[in-house]
Amino acid sequence: MSTVLFKALAFVLMISLGYLMKTRGILQQEDSQVLMKIIINITMPAALISGFRTFSVDFSLLFAVAIGFGFNLLLLAAGWIFSAGRDGSTRALYLLNVPTYNIGNFVLPFVQGFLPSSAVLCLCMFDAGNNPFGAGITYSAACSVSGGSGRLSLRDIVRRLFHSPPFLAYFIMLLLYLPGIRLPDAFFDLCGLFGQGNAFLAMFTLGLIFEWHLTREDIGEVGRILAVRYGLCLLAAAAVFVLTPFDLVTRQTLCLCLIGPITTLAIPFGLSCGCRQSRIAALSSVSMALSFVLSLALLIAWA
Repeated sequence: MSTVLFKALAFVLMISLGYLMKTRGILQQEDSQVLMKIIINITMPAALISGFRTFSVDFSLLFAVAIGFGFNLLLLAAGWIFSAGRDGSTRALYLLNVPTYNIGNFVLPFVQGFLPSSAVLCLCMFDAGNNPFGAGITYSAACSVSGGSGRLSLRDIVRRLFHSPPFLAYFIMLLLYLPGIRLPDAFFDLCGLFGQGNAFLAMFTLGLIFEWHLTREDIGEVGRILAVRYGLCLLAAAAVFVLTPFDLVTRQTLCLCLIGPITTLAIPFGLSCGCRQSRIAALSSVSMALSFVLSLALLIAWA
């Protein structure tokens, strides 16, 4: 228990440090874009690669892909149903923020910090099912209801995926390991050194981008979106943990993924669809805070 609480406190301090650096004017929110590029192009791929040191194929990994894809599809349908009758930009807000997960910048540091290294592979498989939605499926649906242009095709979605360094790292390593090709330990040691910085950079960046600018009239809409999302997510996490036959680490990893926050791509996509900036910022910030509290609560309960 003490180890979990110490690591949880360390994560809180990392986020607080990022927020403090912003409020004191030492760094700007725009600086988070530079850190995001470092995370996406260097530390996150390295962390994913290092997880392949103990790679082995089993049914639970395929199940993780199905959960990532299938539950996102369910959340997208829920966003469509619960936004019925509202204006186009509000419907787009539901379709972008009820589904999709920020796995790499949020859930991965928790998995790295609290679970065995083998859990990273399960996380990767869940994200393989989650990625197509964040990369374009939800944006395509949001464009169709908002009347905006820029509808994405399947080809656009696949192109985005294969231009993502974390997805490429995962995909290449999977191609190597399925036929039994094993890379030397020195390579994993090197990737592990780079990957160790991912947790700090990800948490620090969350502190930089954390914002709360919401008018009274928007509170109800934001609350409904989050209630739909987290109500379904908590039910799914409970079902996975109690009903599936997989090992404890796999079930814990899937639970952390299922209560993860909204993808950061919902911000630029929402602006493109004409959604209110105040609502977009609030959804991103409150989602991070809720997922942080829920993740810590689960980890403490499991300790």
